[in-house]
Amino acid sequence: MRSETAMQTVRSASGLRDQRAKLAMSAAATSLVATLLAGPSLAQSAPDAASATPPAAAASPAPAADAGGDIIVTAQRREESLSKVPLSISAFNSEALKTRVVTHEQDLQSLVPGLVVKSGQNQNQVSFTLRGQTLDAFSGASPAVLTYLNEVPFSGGNSATAFYDFSSIQALKGPQGTLFGRNATGGAVLYQSTLPGNDFGGYLTVRGGERKLRQVEGAVDIPLISDRLVVRLAGDYQAQNGYVHNLLAGGTLGDTDNKSGRITVVAKPTDSIKNVTVFEYSHFGGSEAGSELYSYYKMGQSNNGFALTTTLDTVYGHGFFPGVGDGPPGPGTFPGAVAGYYAWQKAHPYDIYYSYDLPHSSHNYFLSNTTTINLDDHTTFKNIFGYQSSFSRTPGILSGSPFASLDLYNTTGAFAGPPGGEVFRNKSWSEEAQIQGTLANDRLKYIIGGFYNDAKKVEGIPVIVGGDLATPLGQVLYHTRGTDNSKALYAQATYDFSDYVQGLSLTAGGRYTWEEVGETAFPDHVFAPNFPHELKNLQAPSWNVNIQWQFNSHNQIYFAQRGSFRAGNFNGAVVPYNLVNFFKNEYTHDFEVGYKFNGMVGRRRAHFNIAAYDQIVHNAQHSLYAVVAGAPSAFTVNVPEATIKGIEVDGDIQATDWLQVGFAGAYTHAKYTKGLVDLSAQTGVPGYTIPFDSYPDSPKLSGSLFADFKLPVPSEVGDVHLRADSFSQSSSYFSNNNFSITPDTKIKGYTTVQLRLSWNEIMGTKFSAGVYVKNLTNKLYYASGYVEGNSGGFNTVIVGEPRTVAGELSVKF
Repeated sequence: MRSETAMQTVRSASGLRDQRAKLAMSAAATSLVATLLAGPSLAQSAPDAASATPPAAAASPAPAADAGGDIIVTAQRREESLSKVPLSISAFNSEALKTRVVTHEQDLQSLVPGLVVKSGQNQNQVSFTLRGQTLDAFSGASPAVLTYLNEVPFSGGNSATAFYDFSSIQALKGPQGTLFGRNATGGAVLYQSTLPGNDFGGYLTVRGGERKLRQVEGAVDIPLISDRLVVRLAGDYQAQNGYVHNLLAGGTLGDTDNKSGRITVVAKPTDSIKNVTVFEYSHFGGSEAGSELYSYYKMGQSNNGFALTTTLDTVYGHGFFPGVGDGPPGPGTFPGAVAGYYAWQKAHPYDIYYSYDLPHSSHNYFLSNTTTINLDDHTTFKNIFGYQSSFSRTPGILSGSPFASLDLYNTTGAFAGPPGGEVFRNKSWSEEAQIQGTLANDRLKYIIGGFYNDAKKVEGIPVIVGGDLATPLGQVLYHTRGTDNSKALYAQATYDFSDYVQGLSLTAGGRYTWEEVGETAFPDHVFAPNFPHELKNLQAPSWNVNIQWQFNSHNQIYFAQRGSFRAGNFNGAVVPYNLVNFFKNEYTHDFEVGYKFNGMVGRRRAHFNIAAYDQIVHNAQHSLYAVVAGAPSAFTVNVPEATIKGIEVDGDIQATDWLQVGFAGAYTHAKYTKGLVDLSAQTGVPGYTIPFDSYPDSPKLSGSLFADFKLPVPSEVGDVHLRADSFSQSSSYFSNNNFSITPDTKIKGYTTVQLRLSWNEIMGTKFSAGVYVKNLTNKLYYASGYVEGNSGGFNTVIVGEPRTVAGELSVKF
């Protein structure tokens, strides 16, 4: 973030100078004994009549269970048993999601070890990280891990996702792009909403608990014409007070007040034609959780030869501005100034002093339409149309303190405040057509298709420095309109060589993508006078080669080699001269070997999966805040090379008739192998380089364990289960430059435990009840961090949810 007034003030206040000293590299030892708890649950429901699969394609991706108790997934755009797919996947059906009480994105992290659910400035700005592939906030880059709803590229638009009435969630790990709509270097998360059945019926679930939790979720199936036209209406309301208390403005931060409704219409005019239309509207209210002060840099502080930005301490910490900082708790003051507040915050992690409230407001429209036509017994045509429109307003006090060192508002104009707030508007529509089929007596399975996506985004980011001073030190507005037009052709085929070697098959696929990205400035944009209409045409291939040997019905080994890319783009928060705000494509390729087991151990059903991978990334897209001539400036840069190696494992066994146990774990070793970035062109300072030396959002160890006890009660009483889950992860960094320009950005590892007691089909009725507790041991932990060290002289974190007890009552009809 940059303004001329702020630049001059910070330069004169902190006396920062250009640094050309090389970083003395140091190694960070990161280890934590993983008390690992939470593997994938066995699916227990079969597909309903309306979701019957056409002969050659999966019309309704919904992980149910096959005859062997294995989960059905759609990672290759057709229904297959999880243990038969030669890829690393985590999949959960609706029953597993209910048992684990998955109601928002953050809950997924404990389900999928290796998945990091990253929050930005607040809990509503969420992105996913898999295998070290992450998204830096406000970089202008597309996500490294893409989400899809009903096979349509989906973005929450800088707000939460409506998590209800999903038939499945699948996490695909590793580079994607051959079969799915957009390219991704880390993976994909697939959401599938539930399709209606052919009979009238539904469910209703009511939850209540601590912090005034109120949730009502339900759905009803309405058959209009038997076997030809069925409708499902679903809705969800969630409200709960936050767990961080604002002692200055009053109330709590992180409140939720969300409403969502969805209608699904399935039409089957003939036995060979099926059309599924889904429309959803969601509104998200409440307040931002906000971040709390985690670390700050003192005047004159340096790190391994790099002078640090010290704006917060300079203005509010040492009385450089007389009368500022030290005083009774209030806007811009606290006893002991910055040092006093920092010490107080560490001792009171669930309290905060914010000068004003942070109301959150967002809405999202989503539409998908999927038409499946069985052309013959071996060929299916499928068309998938998607549309999304979203709006979000997100206020923020970025210093995580009562000091308005860096807030998200301006004093005048459309973004005046406080609370003001960033504004995001997104519109996107996509069209995909594909043909799936089989040849050579079903030995050859193939898919051929084309994809088109047109996306537009408007971003308004107001920034003010020293907003609580009589005269602010500076303020700017980044106000841009971006466009992204993507076209792709793809094909993939799998040939079964069982005539020669039983169970051996080979898969090969490719995709070529053409992408046009552009950006223009609004008249009130800080750089509008020098901001030309920017446009770039990009293109690149993606591919997948896979050898799979199902050497008997229970065991499989495989080898996969894939490549993909993340398209370059423009960053609107950077001066555009000489197109220095453009960053290039990110390229990646990997190698993965794996083994899968689905069968009996003794006389007990068991599953076991293990995968090892090695991934190389070139021109990795990351954000960097560089001090230029004593002032902070934001850049998105291409880091020359990074490598990520890891092992993922999960398994479960029905140990006895009354006990099922399971585990899952991930080891991730991510590092920058070529991490020196030259900023000479961007800064105009010859030889100005910054080392990328700490890989963010990638704990080395993460994992889970679970135990599900079926209690010995008479069958006429019902089905009673006690389930225990635990999740652990080791320490991690949330900045790219911990050993140079942004130190003190390491958060500790932690372990959380969850218990749930369920009583299903109470006394033979259709009623069920449950009580659960999250974070049983009331562990204090930090869920994620936000790096502002080199732009504001501080870094913030979002504290994790404390122990929370709740209950639910549900009925099926």
